Amino acid sequence: MRYYAHSLENRPPSDWETMSEHEDLVATFCCKFLKRINPTLEPWGDLLGRWHDLGKYSDEFQNYLRFENELPFDDGVAVTSRDHATAGAQHAVEKFKQLGKLIAYVIAGHHAGLADADSAKGGSGLNQRLIKKIDSYENAPKELLELPQPNLPNLPFDSTCPERCAFQISMLCRMMFSALCDADFLATESFMSPERKSERDLRKRVPMSQLKQSLGLHLQRLAEKAEPTEVNQQRAEILRQCKDAAKLEPGIFSLTVPTGGGKTLSSLAFAVNHAIAHDLDRIIYAIPFTSIVEQTTSVFQDALKDLGDDVVLEHHSSIDPEKESRVARLVTENWDASLIVTTNVQLFESLFANKTSRCRKLHRIANSVIILDEAQTIPVDLLKPTLNAIRELVDLFGCTVVICTATQPAIAFREDFQIGLKNITEIVSKPEELFKKLRRVMHQSLGKVTDSELVEALSEHDSFLCIVNTRNHAARLFGMATSSAKESKSDIFHLSTFMCGAHRKSVLDKIRQRLKDKMPCKVFSTQLIEAGVDVDFPVVFRAMTGLDSVSQAAGRCNREGLLKQGTLFLFEPIDMRLIGYLKNTAETGAEVCGIFDDPLSLEAVSEYFQLHFFNQKERYDERAVMPCFRDPGALVFQFKTAADRYKMIEDKGQPVFVAWGDSGAQLEKSIRSKAFADNPFFRRQTLRKCQRFMVTVYDNVYRSLLGADIELLHDTVAVLVNSDMYESDHLGLRLEKAGQHEPEGLIA
Repeated sequence: MRYYAHSLENRPPSDWETMSEHEDLVATFCCKFLKRINPTLEPWGDLLGRWHDLGKYSDEFQNYLRFENELPFDDGVAVTSRDHATAGAQHAVEKFKQLGKLIAYVIAGHHAGLADADSAKGGSGLNQRLIKKIDSYENAPKELLELPQPNLPNLPFDSTCPERCAFQISMLCRMMFSALCDADFLATESFMSPERKSERDLRKRVPMSQLKQSLGLHLQRLAEKAEPTEVNQQRAEILRQCKDAAKLEPGIFSLTVPTGGGKTLSSLAFAVNHAIAHDLDRIIYAIPFTSIVEQTTSVFQDALKDLGDDVVLEHHSSIDPEKESRVARLVTENWDASLIVTTNVQLFESLFANKTSRCRKLHRIANSVIILDEAQTIPVDLLKPTLNAIRELVDLFGCTVVICTATQPAIAFREDFQIGLKNITEIVSKPEELFKKLRRVMHQSLGKVTDSELVEALSEHDSFLCIVNTRNHAARLFGMATSSAKESKSDIFHLSTFMCGAHRKSVLDKIRQRLKDKMPCKVFSTQLIEAGVDVDFPVVFRAMTGLDSVSQAAGRCNREGLLKQGTLFLFEPIDMRLIGYLKNTAETGAEVCGIFDDPLSLEAVSEYFQLHFFNQKERYDERAVMPCFRDPGALVFQFKTAADRYKMIEDKGQPVFVAWGDSGAQLEKSIRSKAFADNPFFRRQTLRKCQRFMVTVYDNVYRSLLGADIELLHDTVAVLVNSDMYESDHLGLRLEKAGQHEPEGLIA
């Protein structure tokens, strides 16, 4: 009897994919992926590929295939496709005992996801699945069932520290899981969707040598056009040192360069040259905010434009579907590209995820150069698991990590910071001197001020950027400024996350154009504008906050050094009460400002991070991610629980669609159309486009507005139907129009 892995609709069994064909292809892919990580993992790839579908050798599954294709079947045998993944897991433990449990996690989860060792929810835990009754797979070839146990991987596990060793083994398990999932997806796609495979094959990875050549020509053109200013001379020196450091052995590096020092292209130059020097596969640029992802992608695409539009793979939640090709979407599934720009959320949450879709790309992170831009944004309550993941990517999986920021956080190991990273190599020599040479902003303290006093101080400037900590405060100051404006109000702007992304982009485009044309431009914004938004104001006013944000705010002032000196005014608002995280960072910032004359100095920022991190030791793993991986001998891993706990962005609200502008109005028509309800592809594409028109509100606000002000369409999209609640020109969502009020100081 022939045993089949997959059938084809309206095709005879002679055209179906046999088990041996599927096993061979999955094993081939899986071996290739794991061998690239470490040659000793290749036999594990073969075993995973050949045992992952053992359950399909059951009479019940084969009967199911015939029944589904309306062919004669054995009515004396059950017709079921149930759980064919558990068979390989049970067989691995039966054959290899405890070591087989590592294989069992991977095989049992290759459809449903990596499970907890023990689950409180019925039989979904691995240990429960290992004892459950399954269909017999005794029809499998004997030589397949008798495959030998692979040798232990030759990886530097830390046997002296059980906690670390358990975490290391769990990360190896994830890498093997990723390799199997990707191999199974690709093999199945090759048989079931050859046209999809052909589309995927259209995008070939660009060799690092071509990236180096193209980037080199771009940097040469920039150098030839650059004015002989101090800023440009220092940028050239930073680039030179990055290229020199690329020859060093892989490990953990830091690139401490002030805003405006050209660290984006210089870090890419390091990464490309380092990857070539050490035969690394790809470059992953991880950034905390989507606005910086978009800007960085644009910089890279401009630098590498002679290599085509798809040379940079941009992967984040709000990418414009109009700019994303179908081939790029396929590549996004498994990151099979040479240069990837993504978010910290996408990178780190994937490293702790358990679902196949999120984990599929993990094996491609191995042997990569990972640049962590604005690394100071790592949440304190996830600091321990995040730093552990960074450490093991380097020590176990051949990665080089570059901590790249204008405000280097204090995450290096020291006696009072035991979770810190060791052996960090600074790429740029004497960063303190570099910061002094590139200093383009002086700071002044306004002390405690009322809103009226602040608006009066702002009125003395034709152009300014005023950054505050909350949406309420930004809107209130904007209202006061426009009310007191004696002439035109067209030069006053507002930015906050209560404006949908498309609205904010439109306003930012106007702001940039006015600055370029040297026209008056007065902007009130929350801290969203600090996230790498490329604007250049002569003066910036910043409400007291953490010194990393203060430094980022300074980076929006005299950015190109066109003025002899820009000015950053720090103030402490009297009329705004902060709570929670914002209150803590503002108090810590004020404390450090009381110690140092210059809050923008490296010494002050370093002190801030020491207080920010070291005063919160009890929070380093507040969500208890690390306890999910314990007992390296018994392999007790709670993968699903860890995935649930490790969230860089907590789900603290509900997205609401706003029909802003003509595009938004057209999208609302699409949402209400029959095609949206009936066509899954049209619905998926429409939902992706909707992301740029979403505003998030708190759950309690959402519930109170649902019905009269918000309509839930197709149980999928919440649409704002009270048009009076969205002020389309300036402020965006106005909750007070529906009698709702956002708590003061709760969110920026």
